[in-house]
Amino acid sequence: MARHESASTFSKGLRLLACFESKQRVYTMAELTRLTGFDRATTRRLCLSLIETGYLSKTDQNLRLTPKILSVAGGYLEANDIGLSVQPLLDQFAGDLSSEISLAVRDGGRAIYVAKSKNGAIRPSIGLTVGSTLPLLHTGVGRAILSICDAATIVGVFQTTPPRAYTAKTALDVDTIRAEITQATQQGFALVEEEYELGAAGIAVPVGTLTGAEAVVGVTQSVNKLRSTEVHQLTLDILQQTAMSLRRLSIFEP
Repeated sequence: MARHESASTFSKGLRLLACFESKQRVYTMAELTRLTGFDRATTRRLCLSLIETGYLSKTDQNLRLTPKILSVAGGYLEANDIGLSVQPLLDQFAGDLSSEISLAVRDGGRAIYVAKSKNGAIRPSIGLTVGSTLPLLHTGVGRAILSICDAATIVGVFQTTPPRAYTAKTALDVDTIRAEITQATQQGFALVEEEYELGAAGIAVPVGTLTGAEAVVGVTQSVNKLRSTEVHQLTLDILQQTAMSLRRLSIFEP
């Protein structure tokens, strides 16, 4: 097989695996063919290769990810001292806040959680976990990330992932969203209410970069709770303290 053909096959395999990023747990080959746009023979060949290498399993006509896929993510988390250095700090400050604190980084046109506090006394916010993704334009973590991105990156995000209505309150006007990003840059945090999920508000503070990706810490709470001046200020103070502590770690760059 020619070198460029091998690279193309690898790329197609990654595109097929990306289909499993949705909440749907199993897919048939026919569904994967439709989602990827590949022909049936290509989809079948890719699926068989991924089954053989242990990343997919097949029961009857249903294909699903295997736990082996987590080994790749585990390598990223260990290389960046997430469990050893980041997690204890998130847990510490989450305990002071009695709310989950998450660390998210930019992954192209979206934000992806790479760490979340784990405290049994804290009720999870909206059920997201490490590996969950969020849109950049309509969430607190997303706009906080964009607030430390350069102009070219922001333009690219609008081009590749234009505004999308998640709720009746989602901002769809590009100029309005740009103004919110500019405000987040100036004030050092982003606050977004009910644009991604009704009843929920997200507030996030930039940390720096983690392996070249813009990183932020954020909290999701009920919109009514976060509208309280006292709760808002306490949440912001603790997020800023969390960000400051994380910046002292060698894995983060300004």
